[in-house]
Amino acid sequence: MLGARAIVAALGWSGTVLISHARPDAAAFGSFAFVFALLGILGMVADFETTRVVIAEIDEWDDLDELAGRFFVFRVGLSTIVYVLALAIVIVGPYSSIEVQAVALGGMSYFIASGLWSLISICQAKLWLRSVAIALVAGQVVQFAIILGLAIADRGSLLRFVIPAVVNDAVTLVVLMVLLRGVVRPRPRVDVERWRRWFRAAAPLALGTFIGNLYFRLDIVMLTWLLPRVESREEVAIYQVGYKFSDLLAFVAPALLAAVLPMLVRTRGTDGFLATFRQAVVIVSIVVAFAVPVFAVLARPVIEAFFPDDLAGAAGPARWLVIGQALNFATQLVFVTLVATERRARYPIATSAGLLVNIALNVVLVPEHGAMGAAVATIITEIVVLAVLATALRGLPVFPLPGASLLRVGAAGLASAITAVAVSAAAPWFVAGAAATIVFVGILQATGVDGPGGLVGFAERSRRHVESI
Repeated sequence: MLGARAIVAALGWSGTVLISHARPDAAAFGSFAFVFALLGILGMVADFETTRVVIAEIDEWDDLDELAGRFFVFRVGLSTIVYVLALAIVIVGPYSSIEVQAVALGGMSYFIASGLWSLISICQAKLWLRSVAIALVAGQVVQFAIILGLAIADRGSLLRFVIPAVVNDAVTLVVLMVLLRGVVRPRPRVDVERWRRWFRAAAPLALGTFIGNLYFRLDIVMLTWLLPRVESREEVAIYQVGYKFSDLLAFVAPALLAAVLPMLVRTRGTDGFLATFRQAVVIVSIVVAFAVPVFAVLARPVIEAFFPDDLAGAAGPARWLVIGQALNFATQLVFVTLVATERRARYPIATSAGLLVNIALNVVLVPEHGAMGAAVATIITEIVVLAVLATALRGLPVFPLPGASLLRVGAAGLASAITAVAVSAAAPWFVAGAAATIVFVGILQATGVDGPGGLVGFAERSRRHVESI
């Protein structure tokens, strides 16, 4: 899954680079970014966090076809509500006809995702992640190929770039159905009583997750509200570039946590729970300690190398958004830990506080500082949410944290950043990035990131732990 998510993130990022060049101006690219930001925010409602509830009760079902069918119909109902809501927002709000059309077209993915996630939820619960990985990569490859073709043809408005995203979901669904043939074949069923149970169990999670997704992605929408129309779309375009680098880091979280959640559920009440949490903390720290400082050093030359000149100002917001994503990674780990231990109530409280802080900060910072103000608001908000949420870990078997490992990882991250600064003064950014990577990996291997054998030993111990569960 980590490999698949990396490929998906890289192809998604590459597609955005192509689209950023195949547009008449920055404002048009900003409109495109706004559409997918809105669809992404509301997409969390379409799931209503029932995926996590289904994973938690998977062992209660002997017939996976029945479970998948009930979940599919439930998701279709939610998707219909969300689709209508998305259209209402852009029709009533200060948005152009092309933006309305783009939301109408892109929102079709909600319905395709109903079938897709009815299968993915079962795969996650059973740890059949290879099939999911293959399907995700297949869908993203097709999407990138279509974007490439459209960019070469260079005809039509940015509306044409919404189509590949819908095709991506459709291809992913078809490939996953083929891979799971003979294992799971959803049989659509109406089960009002089961839906009520899922709704009640998922409500705290859904509220918290929606608000959490809202405070992390609301910035783009608020830019369109708080700034004049053309200026707002240009600032959204700059902000979107920063988000794409943030998303390169974000791919690790769903890949890792898709495995961590069922493992935490299975080891609840045993020594394996602390071992699972501890290994997840080390992995998160490794990713964050490398990505954040090295990107902070190389952000400007990387953006200048790939994106048009009028988006070069995205370097500042991009640095802050990558830091925000790193904090959000930690937040998500705490969240799945609370889900696994049935401590769900604190999440809506934490994210509600984050939403209020984020809105207030955006109102103050965006009119004066634009995209940079929105990025700073994201950082402060994420710190608030993580601090509130972490208090709910009290009493859980997640301590002590691997302090020595975190110190080694931090030292390796600092050394890699210093290397990037030194090498970038005399060589291209990619040479500096390669040198920083070698230093980071070398230090972790030499010092033993989490015990004997360095990274290799850690990976082997993690593999044995998974197999024991």
